[in-house]
Amino acid sequence: MMNKKKIVKICCFMLVFLLFLSGVSAFLQVNSLSDGLRIKGFYLEPENSLDVVTIGASETYTAIAPGMLWKEYGFTSYDYSVAGSPIAIVKSQVKEVLKHQKPKLIVIEINGALQKDDSYQTDENRLRKYIDNMPWSANKVETISELIPKKEQINYFVPFLKYHSNWQSLDMCLANLYVQTRMRLEGGSGLKGFQTVSDKKNASGDVVDITNDTSTLSLTDLSEYYLRDLLQYLKDEQIDNVLFMRIPHRITEKTYPVYQRANEAEKIIKEYGFSYVDFEAQKEEIGLDMTEDFYNDHHMNLFGQKKFTDYFGAYLVEHYELKDSEHSEKIVKAWDNAAEDTDECISYTKKMLEKKKSKTMNEGWKELKKFDLDFFNKQK
Repeated sequence: MMNKKKIVKICCFMLVFLLFLSGVSAFLQVNSLSDGLRIKGFYLEPENSLDVVTIGASETYTAIAPGMLWKEYGFTSYDYSVAGSPIAIVKSQVKEVLKHQKPKLIVIEINGALQKDDSYQTDENRLRKYIDNMPWSANKVETISELIPKKEQINYFVPFLKYHSNWQSLDMCLANLYVQTRMRLEGGSGLKGFQTVSDKKNASGDVVDITNDTSTLSLTDLSEYYLRDLLQYLKDEQIDNVLFMRIPHRITEKTYPVYQRANEAEKIIKEYGFSYVDFEAQKEEIGLDMTEDFYNDHHMNLFGQKKFTDYFGAYLVEHYELKDSEHSEKIVKAWDNAAEDTDECISYTKKMLEKKKSKTMNEGWKELKKFDLDFFNKQK
């Protein structure tokens, strides 16, 4: 039999090995730099410091600049969103938000329920952008168990099995580690999830007139299931500080069916008694120019973002008690810094636009500017 000394040595070795493996796994676990940093940045926010949290896909964080909202309206917010976000993950996101924050309002953009086939809800790349970047908790285990087929769950519970080959992309892993470290040293995210781009050239073609258009198109079976599941959860848990919305898009003949599905989603949402605002129908009031304020049919550029953020902030202040929310001196200082970071990022984006250099600006914009590391919007 082994003596106690040998057993202790073996246990210590195993512990050190597991800690090493855990560290290596965390270092290699990168799928989409910008989405990972956006999700991880949320957890750096002081508890119960956010007045508003927005949830949705890429049109959410490319339309809403929390730093601008703080500067103009005095309330804190965060874009807790990932690119291509399916409606399937939103219930889990709401649980995460309420575990760490007590927001006056949760705003949910409904793009994730409007896609044309069910594969959007089960796509691995889309699910991993959120699941792999959330911290371990009972909610994470539950999310994996609910959304991932049993035979694939091991790759989520042991992410090293998925990401071990990332040693071939060490520059990406190092960049991820560098920015995460900077964020921690600076006390959190500077842009609060916001992203912009120095581009406006791709928004062209005729747009469809949707004035007084209430026509509908059915959601896919899975999309409707997850939307209703979310709504029933909110109703059962009496979570009523929720606003659903549709952010403006360039509606063309190709994307018109998405608009019709949004109308159907609106009916379902109101059926459960929740508020919904269709900003698609308010483009004129917002002052959006369909040829100048978008960089493609789905996303606003720098100019559209400014217009929408102003309008969105005014809407929230008018309908919810958000104007000049009270916060500690420490939080106020941190958000003044975030507003300054946002202004500097926008100024740099304008310079790149003037030079006709198409660059994506997100949490890694400082590294892009300093080191020309132009891959913060790439995914593995």
